[in-house]
Amino acid sequence: MRACLICIIALTSCEAQQRRHLKIVMYPFIPEYKTVLYDLKTGFEQKHKEIELLFVDLSSNYYSAGSPNDYIGNAKADIYELDSVFLQDFVRAGKVQTWPPAALAPENELLKNAIRGARIGSVQYGVPHWVCGNFLFFRASDTALSRVKTLSQLDQALGGSNHPRGKALMTDLKGKSTLGEFYLETAFDHYATWSAVSQHLDVIDPSLQQDLVHLTHLCDAGYCRNQSYHDSKPGIYGRQFARGNGRALVGYSETLHQVLSEANDACSPEDKCLADKDIDVVEFPTDDSGLHQISWVDSYVLDKDCNSDCKSDATAFIDYISSDDVYKQILLRTGSAPTYLLPAKASLYADNEVDAAAHLYPKLRSIIETADAPSDIGLNEKLRAIGKTLDSQLPQP
Repeated sequence: MRACLICIIALTSCEAQQRRHLKIVMYPFIPEYKTVLYDLKTGFEQKHKEIELLFVDLSSNYYSAGSPNDYIGNAKADIYELDSVFLQDFVRAGKVQTWPPAALAPENELLKNAIRGARIGSVQYGVPHWVCGNFLFFRASDTALSRVKTLSQLDQALGGSNHPRGKALMTDLKGKSTLGEFYLETAFDHYATWSAVSQHLDVIDPSLQQDLVHLTHLCDAGYCRNQSYHDSKPGIYGRQFARGNGRALVGYSETLHQVLSEANDACSPEDKCLADKDIDVVEFPTDDSGLHQISWVDSYVLDKDCNSDCKSDATAFIDYISSDDVYKQILLRTGSAPTYLLPAKASLYADNEVDAAAHLYPKLRSIIETADAPSDIGLNEKLRAIGKTLDSQLPQP
């Protein structure tokens, strides 16, 4: 009996050693990131016992080339969940190969901007997963903010620099990446097209900088340019907005997870915190020339050294993580607020279960799907350089 038991243990150990490894860099800046990784690993490995997922955590410095051990550009894996700001860098460096056709969903199943952000020219390198961009959130009863289409109209609706305390703009205007992105958004609102915008990324355009100065004047003293608030996790701006501080909130869609988590987990009935039904959204205006939404696309790209067995395992992972059930597991976590991430998969925006928990999905899609998805060689570093300069020059509210 004992000998048989030893055989069974030895066989189990042997089977474990024979499991193939699939090494993946996941995009780290999503709500409840660690829990999502645990659930993905557990669920996938139950279905594919022959494969072990190994996740590479770059949450400390995904975007920073100055941190070589944690920078996406230096990582080595089989699959990379890649922000579209890096796509051209990875392709030019020869780090990736195209996917087997079995891994690619039909175009009509994806948001249009998701497809744009996963391609260079006519070649699709990425399997789109999430899309993101900044939005203007406000109380559904605030009709003045629902009509704003220019920075001047936003100023007028909020009351300019003389706005009442606690009725200001709530957003994060600190940090290299954050301000570089705001600068690019402002450039698109002002110049409209990538061909024009790209001419203003080497030297800061004074008119675009002035737009960002204008935004700081719409914030309350102590907010927007606060380093401690910038570093806070989860972000303080969503939590403050949930409690009625601030008339408008600017951020990615997942900022609403912060709002609703505060309402669900920390507010008492007496606090009268905002519920999902109390919030509305429009495109965020950063200039007076027009609205030209931009978006980023997080897509899975395949390492150049991924061989035929690796490709088969990678395709199995893509099939798993692109399923409605797994998407909804991430979007609608049991017992917590919806993450409000924006899926690349179009059908989820009309899913009854998703919309019942997070009613803004159809409107968010209508804003983001027509967005540009900029990418260029060295774009991340250009934007971070611009953001660093702006961070040293923008005034404190």
